[in-house]
Amino acid sequence: MKIRELLPLVHIHGRTVYDEDRDALYCNWTCSGLSLRFTGKTLKVKVLAESDLVPSIPGMPQPPADWPVIGAALGNDLVYRHECLEEEQWLTLYECEEEKTVDLRIVKVSENARGKLGIAEIETDGTILPVPEEKKVRMEIVGDSITCGFGNESPNNSFEFKTSEENGWITYEALAARELGYEWSVIAESGINAAKPEHPLWPMHAMEDIYEYTDELYETKHGKELTKWDFHTHKNDVVVLNLGTNDANPIRFYRDFNTVEGMELWFHDRYKEFVKKVRELNGPNTVIICSLGSIDYYLYHRIRDVVNELREETGDEKLFCFEFIPVIVMMEGFGAAGHPSAKSHERMGRELAAFIRKTVKE
Repeated sequence: MKIRELLPLVHIHGRTVYDEDRDALYCNWTCSGLSLRFTGKTLKVKVLAESDLVPSIPGMPQPPADWPVIGAALGNDLVYRHECLEEEQWLTLYECEEEKTVDLRIVKVSENARGKLGIAEIETDGTILPVPEEKKVRMEIVGDSITCGFGNESPNNSFEFKTSEENGWITYEALAARELGYEWSVIAESGINAAKPEHPLWPMHAMEDIYEYTDELYETKHGKELTKWDFHTHKNDVVVLNLGTNDANPIRFYRDFNTVEGMELWFHDRYKEFVKKVRELNGPNTVIICSLGSIDYYLYHRIRDVVNELREETGDEKLFCFEFIPVIVMMEGFGAAGHPSAKSHERMGRELAAFIRKTVKE
């Protein structure tokens, strides 16, 4: 069946784009996708995959093109995973010997900026049933490469990045959400800043420019008009902003050290405006947690100051600041290029879940 015919029966996770030209549902953000229920022995999906060529850092060789990775989960377990290296293919996500009623979640395991994933058709030897509605606390996590799970399954501190070693299903936010029993969605991109830097090292993406849109990366790539995300229909109970790690680099590497304080104040002001925008879009009842970690804390004092200022100026009692424990190298090692490993993500997930329990009143 075409995915457009199945949309009334399935449950969508995260921000997705239905592309009429390609007749496919694009699930590009980390852990975006859909859940479906079917009775049968097998389930197959037709996927449309696009590679992305990430710009190289000046002076560094051009990395190879990245392709998306699809996964399928039963409950909390990721039971299927495949790197889609062809533009169009049929994949068998589930099969068993006896007919069963199965609840299967199809997810994008890799990140948005490194390959796009469209679901065009789904076939089963049985019957696809409507997914029962569940009322859960909804949490959105907004971040950078850490939140994407950049290289969290890579060999210790490997320089090379592969989407096949980036597992969004075991990121800190996914683990925290499952521990808490929350529905979660992710808006994250490796290398992204919270705000445009005053003096960019090179052209740099900023979350303040794309947060309000459904999928700026996909629509810009294909020359489409940007679609604003419907925050009213998709109400977030909790929003976690784990941004600021990349904002430190333009300051740290700027040649004129006399301007450092001014550049930090620039970040302070831009980050403050971004948090105000997040509050405006999500409404007064959403808990917003401004976090940082777990590999760079250069700007944490600025983030903390912004939160304190906004709480004092607006009386916002649902705005919080949270600092992850840094990577514990002796016990956790690193993933790719100094990023948190799967062990670090596991610990960070428990940390975040514990903090949320203290702040969110269900």
